[in-house]
Amino acid sequence: MKTRPVIKSDTPKIIKLIGEVWAEYDCVLDLEEDDEYLLAPDDYFRSRGGEFWIVENENEIIATVAVLMSDEQTAELKSLYVREDFRHQGLGKDLTEVVIKFARTKGSNEVLLWSDTRFTKAHRLYERLGFEKISSRNLNDLNNSIEFGFKLKIR
Repeated sequence: MKTRPVIKSDTPKIIKLIGEVWAEYDCVLDLEEDDEYLLAPDDYFRSRGGEFWIVENENEIIATVAVLMSDEQTAELKSLYVREDFRHQGLGKDLTEVVIKFARTKGSNEVLLWSDTRFTKAHRLYERLGFEKISSRNLNDLNNSIEFGFKLKIR
């Protein structure tokens, strides 16, 4: 397995992976409204001081994570997805730590993330890593998503 920054040609495989994860929850990846940033993740995240990484295994993308800088003090973890058959192997933890390390190099003192309330296993991971649940929000999207906010102090 290899973790590396995204390149443009990864986009279709990223969309496939994330769409499959959402389908596990009877939801649809909405590239026209809510998730359009996935059509050009390299440009989107890098233009906001961040990065998007993928994990490859035998030419397949099996996991993703991204970070963007909300402001000078706050990094936002985005798009942490792991293919079902590669879960429970530490990839989610490792990728979250990639984001935390990146945030520290940018001078951030906290990492924020929003996660759909249906992703309960991910919430347990975040809490084990020291994130605290801080709030919730209703996205009013086609999947009727409600998200929990989590925050980790890193300095």
